[in-house]
Amino acid sequence: MARVCSGIDAAAFARKQRAADAGVIEVVVAALQAHPQDAGVQQFGCLAMNNLCIGTDAAGLARIQRAADAGGIELAVAALQAHPQVAGVQQFGCLAMANVCFGSDAVGLARIQRAADAGAIEAIVAALQAHPQVAVVQQYGCCALGNVCAGDDAAGLAHKQRAADAGGIELAVAAMQAHPQDVGVQQDGCRALFNMCFGSDAAARARRQGAVTAGATEAVAGAMQAHPGDAAVRSRGQHLRDLLA
Repeated sequence: MARVCSGIDAAAFARKQRAADAGVIEVVVAALQAHPQDAGVQQFGCLAMNNLCIGTDAAGLARIQRAADAGGIELAVAALQAHPQVAGVQQFGCLAMANVCFGSDAVGLARIQRAADAGAIEAIVAALQAHPQVAVVQQYGCCALGNVCAGDDAAGLAHKQRAADAGGIELAVAAMQAHPQDVGVQQDGCRALFNMCFGSDAAARARRQGAVTAGATEAVAGAMQAHPGDAAVRSRGQHLRDLLA
């Protein structure tokens, strides 16, 4: 199912919807629930859930919500927690978390809160810490961290602080330093750092100082220098530089 539901063209989105209409989302979630200690099931179950949940249109958001309603958020976090040394589980678990935590409307923020309540922030940070040389884990971990730490309401600010307290800022900087030529790591590292460091209170200022101390200023300068033709690196990098200045 992961392969059948891969892709982002019109035909791929039609396949995702056919799979969802047939009940595949719930079947995948049930597989994750039934085999928590089988790393292969967890890895490819998270990949399948991610592929089914790609899409920002109404149908895509509905699939994401169906996965959440079935318990997919908590099960993806549980997969990360149960198999910390399996890079594939960490890669696709973080990727699934990034997708199910997408959205800034009320239901999107509710999914983010469910993820945080399940321990997603600490699980994502642990993935970054456990696999520093695996670029895809670093990219998807930063992407997931950026999504979970989005928002400037009280809950969003609390998520930012939890990520910082867990070491997320230093690990995002380390990801950028370790993979300077990987454009995905640089894009998502910049966004994760921006989201974690955003805010106007004393705690946010302390987070920004922590990022600077960890080398974020130099890391973002290096990203922009290494990838001058990438619009996302330029935009996210400039926003981060402005925030840290």
